[in-house]
Amino acid sequence: MSGIGPCTTLPFVSLADSSFGRKCSIKGMRPHTRARGFTMVELLVTVAVSAILLGISVPNFRTFIQNNRIAAETADFVATLSEARTESLKRGVRVYLCRTGDPHKANPTCAANLPSGQSNASKDWTPGWLMYALPIDFDPSQGQLDYSESDGDELIAVGNPTPSDVTITSNAVGNRWLAFYADGTLQESGAARYVICDDRNGAENTGRLIEIPLIGRPVVSKTDDCTPS
Repeated sequence: MSGIGPCTTLPFVSLADSSFGRKCSIKGMRPHTRARGFTMVELLVTVAVSAILLGISVPNFRTFIQNNRIAAETADFVATLSEARTESLKRGVRVYLCRTGDPHKANPTCAANLPSGQSNASKDWTPGWLMYALPIDFDPSQGQLDYSESDGDELIAVGNPTPSDVTITSNAVGNRWLAFYADGTLQESGAARYVICDDRNGAENTGRLIEIPLIGRPVVSKTDDCTPS
């Protein structure tokens, strides 16, 4: 009997009738188990919770995208202002920024081909801008001048239009031009201000104010006012 395993059937012993057989079927055979899935109630609860979480996350994700877009446009415009100032110092000449509607034309011009409803007085820099240096022999008595390659102006860089839901608006000082003297200071009557906003219109300080004092270095702060003074 020592060689008989726990599930070995003895000769002449009925597996159905013997107590050994009954013991063997309980211990030696793998019991059948039912696979258990989700009940309908559990499924409905899961779907409801997922819908609530989705409803919370989607608006937050949109706000996240909007904030990043404002931050990116602000950083880009500040970099443009800083580059214009640096170029004026490096070249020892006046460097201008002007707004335009045709930054990528073969011969772009300041405040030209603006979208319908806009004019030189609209203070809107959204369509794009030009950065150019005046010639070394520029006559200051001529005042501010539009970009003109034939007059010896050198085009340094151009700015693309902002995304459709982002605007850049200036005060009166920075309306059509922004100019830097050869020493990097601002060639204006006072501080130039630009506000970058989206369709939230600055609500909860989502706008960004860029102020350029006469010293020429831009300063950024949050604002809820999309119309700079």
